[in-house]
Amino acid sequence: MKWMCLSLLCLAGCGATPKNTVDELTGCASDEQWRTFDDAEGTTTIADDRGPQLLAPTGTVSFSQKPVLHWNQDPSTPGKPDGDVPYLDGPGCQACCPQFNMGALTTLHLPAISGNEYDLQFSIDGNRVYRVITTLQEWTPLDAVWTSWRGKTVSVKIIRLSVLVNSPKEGPFVASAPFQFTVGQ
Repeated sequence: MKWMCLSLLCLAGCGATPKNTVDELTGCASDEQWRTFDDAEGTTTIADDRGPQLLAPTGTVSFSQKPVLHWNQDPSTPGKPDGDVPYLDGPGCQACCPQFNMGALTTLHLPAISGNEYDLQFSIDGNRVYRVITTLQEWTPLDAVWTSWRGKTVSVKIIRLSVLVNSPKEGPFVASAPFQFTVGQ
């Protein structure tokens, strides 16, 4: 009985699963950023002047040319494709992002990050179909994801949260309307 109670306590308190699933973590994103976004859910500020702005793709995209999504931090701050979270060894960054990757799901407990992180939520017909947490300002869908979007209109909501040592510093911010593009046949 004592062991069963201890096991239940451990299951209840250790490694609790976040409310919303994530399909992919890129850049320096880890499960800590996933939880930060989930904890901030409901506090997002709708602000076209502070929310990320999708630059590409727009309109109809040929299925044969899988795009790279690019966005600005906000309409007046372009940022850069690899984001503003330090990830290379050098001044101010000694193994600060050893998990840096351009696309994959990783759930490591890693060093805290500082900078902007993004929550990309993709929907088709009002249903969320894919979610990416990233520190980058560009993303390319995996082949299987791209194929599942063929012939459909995809909406993407991009939420930006500025963090300092994994703690919210500013935001989260989102544009007033999701961005849309259509994937051709």
